[in-house]
Amino acid sequence: MKLKIPILLYLSITLDSVFAQTCFNGYFEPNSTFDLNRRQVLSSLASNVTTNNGFYSTSIGENPNQLFIIGMCIPGTKPETCSDCIKGSTDGLLRSCPNQTVGYVWPDCCMVRYSNISFSGSLILEPSQPVSDPTPIDVDLKLFDRVWGEVMSRTITASTHGSSSFGHKYFAAEVASLTASKTIYAMMQCTPDVSSGDCELCLKKTVVDYKKCCRGNRGGAFVRPFCFIRWDLYPFAGAFENITLPPRPSPIP
Repeated sequence: MKLKIPILLYLSITLDSVFAQTCFNGYFEPNSTFDLNRRQVLSSLASNVTTNNGFYSTSIGENPNQLFIIGMCIPGTKPETCSDCIKGSTDGLLRSCPNQTVGYVWPDCCMVRYSNISFSGSLILEPSQPVSDPTPIDVDLKLFDRVWGEVMSRTITASTHGSSSFGHKYFAAEVASLTASKTIYAMMQCTPDVSSGDCELCLKKTVVDYKKCCRGNRGGAFVRPFCFIRWDLYPFAGAFENITLPPRPSPIP
């Protein structure tokens, strides 16, 4: 089925709570069978995700009213935090996507995605959305590019090749010393239904696209239907509590 251009997008520019809701594709009638199926599965998603150790995937109904959905939280998220994040995400989708058959939302520590067609394992890169703090990084950009590029590369490798210390498929968080007073915190995740190659492709493309739009900004994120990157100069989402800070990089001559 050919996807339409996204028709609705809600963004909060506050990076303490990166929040992008994207709604696209076709429409359904309010109070239709599809609408009732969507409300039913969204209403119980938070409890199902927490009950199933932070990841839940299901479908409800029969074609043409069938709905497919996944919900997940990053590893290590406390059950109450995970539940609150999923609940806020489902409530946001119901408000921002009142009658669209496809939607996804990816805040810091959780994600929710639903569709009227099965998307398990599919390589769908669009629609995508960058979120960035436009404040300049106030660091030599040659140094920043080197350190930022290195930590992005390490995080991609850790999340796609199983070297993450979190023991969670397609998730990694890494840190890098930028200056004596600045540290880069980076986090990436893919949904576990895709291949490692597709996850790596998505993350690499997302890093390149983020750099094109937002190089030199002070923190940001980039979300796609099945992968997510986020970085900042402070820890976030509870993802960095057990990570040791590496040495500062040598200065550029």
